[in-house]
Amino acid sequence: MIVICGDFNINYLAENDVRKQLDAMLISHYLTSGVDFPTRIQNKSSTTIGTTFINTLHYSNFLITPQFNGLSDYDAQLLTIKEINLAKQTCHTIRI
Repeated sequence: MIVICGDFNINYLAENDVRKQLDAMLISHYLTSGVDFPTRIQNKSSTTIGTTFINTLHYSNFLITPQFNGLSDYDAQLLTIKEINLAKQTCHTIRI
């Protein structure tokens, strides 16, 4: 499972060349942004420069919701992954 989150300084609410370049690189690793809401609201502007990317090859049933904290001009994001099927780890014991 791959999850990348942080402040990328690329507004995901607007189409631009930098966003297209980042998306192209991330898509090659089956990563996509799941954030479709503003993560920074200040005065009369709102942007999505803090976002979360998740590997959609393995996880397609997930939800990312805003978490308003009141401590910063950035809001947190909560990632909920539904129906996680973790592969069983086999444990091998060798006694000598």
